[in-house]
Amino acid sequence: MKDIIDRTNRFYLEMSRNILSEMQYDVLHKLLIEKMPLEEAAQQCEMTSQDVNELYQSTFSTVKAVSELFSEIDEYEKKLRGLKRQLNPNPSPAQIRKEKKEKDRQKLIYDSQFPFSRRMYSMFGVLDVRTFGDLADIPLKDFQHFRGFKIKCKEELIAFIEFENIAYLFKGFSRWKKEPIIQLK
Repeated sequence: MKDIIDRTNRFYLEMSRNILSEMQYDVLHKLLIEKMPLEEAAQQCEMTSQDVNELYQSTFSTVKAVSELFSEIDEYEKKLRGLKRQLNPNPSPAQIRKEKKEKDRQKLIYDSQFPFSRRMYSMFGVLDVRTFGDLADIPLKDFQHFRGFKIKCKEELIAFIEFENIAYLFKGFSRWKKEPIIQLK
C-alpha cells in the first residue's frame, strides 16, 4: 500500500511540475519523495519550519486544484464524445477504431494492472514515458540501444503489450518480438 501512495505522490508531483515554482517543487520533493523531516527540509531550504509548512500547504492546495481541473476536463471530453455520438449514432468501423486508438494512447502506464519490474519503471522514468501513446511513439528497434534494456526487459515489454492488447499501436511489433536483442559490448 505504501508503494502505491509513493507512486501516486510521485505522479502528482511530476504532473504539477510545470505549474509549481522551483522552490515549491523542491520542498514537495523533499517532503513527499525523499521523506525528509520538516525541520531538515527547512534547514536545507534556509527557511523556518513554519515557512516550509505554509509553503507545503499552499502548494498542496495548488496541486489539488490542478488535479480537479484535469478531472473536470476528462468529464467534459466524455460529454463531448457523447454529444458527437448523438449527432452520428451509427459511427463507421473506421471511426470506432480511431476512437479506440486515441483512448488507448491516452491511458496512463501507471494505471495498468500489469506487474512491472522496478527496472521497467525506472526505464519509463528515464524515457519520460507516461502514457501508452508515449511508449508507442518510440520505435521498437530503438529500445535495444537504451542502457539496461536487455532480454528480460524485452520479454516484459512484449508481455505488457500483449497483456493490454495494444500491439496495433506498435509498428512492426510481431516481427520485433521474434528478433533477438543484439548485446552491445
